[in-house]
Amino acid sequence: MLFVQSITIGYYKNMRFPQYANEREKIIFLPIELNPNKFLGAEPLKENMLDCEVLVQYENFWQYPMKLHSYGTKLQQFGDEIFGSSDDGSIQGTLSNIRLFKDEADYRVAFCDDGSFLCHSKRKGHNEEYTVPHTPFANKNKINKTVFRLSDGDYGRIIYNNRYIDHDTGKWIYTRNVYNIVCCNKAAFREKMFYRKKPDFEYTNLLYLR
Repeated sequence: MLFVQSITIGYYKNMRFPQYANEREKIIFLPIELNPNKFLGAEPLKENMLDCEVLVQYENFWQYPMKLHSYGTKLQQFGDEIFGSSDDGSIQGTLSNIRLFKDEADYRVAFCDDGSFLCHSKRKGHNEEYTVPHTPFANKNKINKTVFRLSDGDYGRIIYNNRYIDHDTGKWIYTRNVYNIVCCNKAAFREKMFYRKKPDFEYTNLLYLR
């Protein structure tokens, strides 16, 4: 089973200074509290909250000069449908810029440019599926590569950034994004399971965004 923690911190251009960046960089992991009221979709019974192949925790923040505002925690259960490719290269449009694959012995995690039309920070690089027909990344000059594999007990982390345009205001919106991913069975679940400064695997892809 995979536990995925998605942390996104949004901010405007005037928050790019070092003192604000330092505050963003402090948030690399958070606790995960199981609460049926926080699940997207049908609310599960308490005893069924971990009955899934992948449990995703979403944590979204907006940074102001004096504080970080949290939009609250959301949880979502997934079965095997989350694995593999979707039309735009994301995981069913759920987790931006990463893809998950389940193999016989482990799970494979790939980082990619998922092609969002709202995101102007395009990433080029090695594309494992460039010559593979009928895949979302066939013949495309964009990054799509395996960054680590996770077996039982392994912990992987991905850190990246992006820049979008707000079509209502025309302003640039910047984000710092962290994915913490733990592979374990549900009996090993702990509220502080993501509390590790140094995971077993870490991949960073930070662009210089003006």
